[in-house]
Amino acid sequence: MPTRTRRWIGVWVVVGGLVAIGPVVIAAADVQLPSLPKGVSSFGATICDGYLYVYGGHAGKTHQYDKTNVSGTFYRLNLQEPKQWEELPGGPHAQGLNLVSYHGTIYRVGGMQPRNDPGEESDNHSLDAVACFDPKANRWKDLPPLPAGRSSHDVVIAGDWLVVVGGWQLRGREQQPIWHDTTLLVNLQQQPWKWEAIEQPFQRRALAAVAVGHKVYVIGGLSPDGPQPRVDILDLTTRRWQRGPDLPGKERAAFAPAACTHNGQLIVYTMEGNLYRLAPDAAKWEPIGQARSKRLVARLLPWSEQAVLLIGGAGGGRNHDTLEVIQLPSP
Repeated sequence: MPTRTRRWIGVWVVVGGLVAIGPVVIAAADVQLPSLPKGVSSFGATICDGYLYVYGGHAGKTHQYDKTNVSGTFYRLNLQEPKQWEELPGGPHAQGLNLVSYHGTIYRVGGMQPRNDPGEESDNHSLDAVACFDPKANRWKDLPPLPAGRSSHDVVIAGDWLVVVGGWQLRGREQQPIWHDTTLLVNLQQQPWKWEAIEQPFQRRALAAVAVGHKVYVIGGLSPDGPQPRVDILDLTTRRWQRGPDLPGKERAAFAPAACTHNGQLIVYTMEGNLYRLAPDAAKWEPIGQARSKRLVARLLPWSEQAVLLIGGAGGGRNHDTLEVIQLPSP
């Protein structure tokens, strides 16, 4: 008999082969998910009220950037009936950004935008734009911008806090980029918004960030000196950083990982195709699975009681349009 899984208020309970994300129930085992409208990497993705949302990203050849191969499109997929992607109002063409959801609203922060035509030398600029999307009104609303442009960063929600970590500021072909050395926070319950800056003990981009309770885990990425497998942990209650266990695998695998929380545990995927889970004592990483295809600058989201969802990314000389459900072992 097929199994089903239902989640009530953030707790997964086995009831029979469907999975609830928010208030709805979706197919879990042997589900056939439609491909993304276009193969894409370095994009934003989040799940909100039973829908998977995907924004922007890079759709061209690796390290080739122009106005035509970086997208500003915005799509969602109904996870209760995952038959067809729905196009929503888009926004600025951008890659190197992420989406997060909070109380039924989608937030988009920063990103990188090429301003050159095809065949011209790359002219890439990091955006300071911040906006939120109301699914009920079907429109975007501009919010107070970042203190400076930021891309190749990551964004998480921790309690009522929106946290922007890592990244750099690209300033066009004539100027050198500035590597950010601060993490930004804003309390979503307070109006007007006021950005708070916390000094980072690192400068990294192409990293992954995940919130577990009141702690933000910053995983891997690229520093001015190359890939860095280190993990840094920000405690939002004390505003202090500490070190976590380094990512396993070859050093290069620390570039552009994907990560999420699953049943309250931190899961990370690396470009080597491996999945790891942070042990309960937070002292080591445990290997827990492998994807069918190796890719980087993808997104990883929780899918069911025993699976995560790997979306898009670049690998094998192309941008992937597939959504891969990866089964996990029991905790």
